[in-house]
Amino acid sequence: MNDNKKAFEKSGNDCLRQIQALRQQFNAIFDQLERRTISELEKGKSFVDVKIQADVYRIDEATERIQKLSDNLNGGGATNEATSYIAFTKCDDMIWKAKVLLQDINNKGNYKMSFKPHKAITKYLSSLEMLGDVLFEGGEKPLPAPTHVFEVEKHVLHNVKMAADKRICNISGICKLATGEFLLVDNYNLKIKLLENNYEVISTCNVAEHPQDVCLIGEREVAVTVNKNSEDRHEIHFYHVRSGTLLKSRSIKLQHECVGLAHNSGTLYITTDTSLHVYNISRGQGRLLYSDQIGEYTVHRCAVSPDGSRIFITDCTNHQLITLNKDGTKLSTFTHPEMLYPRCVSVTLLGHVFVSCQESNTVIQVVVMNDGTQTVTPLAGKEKGITEPTVLYFNGSTNTLVVSMFENDNIVELRLKH
Repeated sequence: MNDNKKAFEKSGNDCLRQIQALRQQFNAIFDQLERRTISELEKGKSFVDVKIQADVYRIDEATERIQKLSDNLNGGGATNEATSYIAFTKCDDMIWKAKVLLQDINNKGNYKMSFKPHKAITKYLSSLEMLGDVLFEGGEKPLPAPTHVFEVEKHVLHNVKMAADKRICNISGICKLATGEFLLVDNYNLKIKLLENNYEVISTCNVAEHPQDVCLIGEREVAVTVNKNSEDRHEIHFYHVRSGTLLKSRSIKLQHECVGLAHNSGTLYITTDTSLHVYNISRGQGRLLYSDQIGEYTVHRCAVSPDGSRIFITDCTNHQLITLNKDGTKLSTFTHPEMLYPRCVSVTLLGHVFVSCQESNTVIQVVVMNDGTQTVTPLAGKEKGITEPTVLYFNGSTNTLVVSMFENDNIVELRLKH
């Protein structure tokens, strides 16, 4: 595992060097374009300078000739009337030619220079989102662009009920360990269930009432929200997975309800059904980021984009998907006829957004177009075994969506093609 990690880090550093080398190559190309453009500018300036100097020379020459003839006339250079008349005629002719020369120069107008950039360069560069495609090979298949619409190639039902379960399963949280195993939170049976990558339950761990959601915070460490209003219990429990066994390491008591859970770069995002709080894991500090108290389930579950710039929230009450920026400012509110009682939202590494809609019995993909508009594509419904879907988890290693359903012993694996 360590060798694999080192090899992966080396490939990442190689990619970084390639990106930087490409940038240097672009710099060299733009430097050359700049030098050529400036050279053309200097050539044009020299050409115009020559033309202007030629006009100045012609004016100076005409002025000098007129001055000589004038001096000749006024200085008595003419010896008789006939000579004076000839000199006067030449002077008059020179004056007329000088006027014609001045008129010709004035008609040319003032010389000036302007620069008209090639707009195609700016337009093309502005249309690019990145210098190139970043591809992940090996463990996870490379994903298409965020605007790509997926299709379900196959669906498989997996039963996750244990013989010791006293009630029907109600899976309220799903995540995957870096080592490949899945963790399910069974809200009704008060358990965390550890599944192999073939979805077979291999271990369980009892949890206090009532576990709500789970998210990965380390290679083998997860956080679980536990919420019971009647006992004023609002906690986050942390578990390590070692040798197929779940071991509780610590817990944090909160002063507010805790339902949905997401993690990004050391920060926990916790929903209360009506508000969103953020907690720094290392410092233990928390703050309110967003709130909507008009309704019971206006801030039910959340997901965070890989770069942390966008936070997606499901508003069950108003059948909406809400997008916030990292400061909690609302960027957009989206609804659609297919989006009835959206329970959970999942986001891939490249920004594909999936939503489970309990009342419409569908799993949908919300596509955010380049111009900011949003569209919906239904991926699966009852024809794929989906009834009242609740929790979603995107498995990047196999390009599958794992879907749990309300009060159901089965989870559905949706295998996507692209």
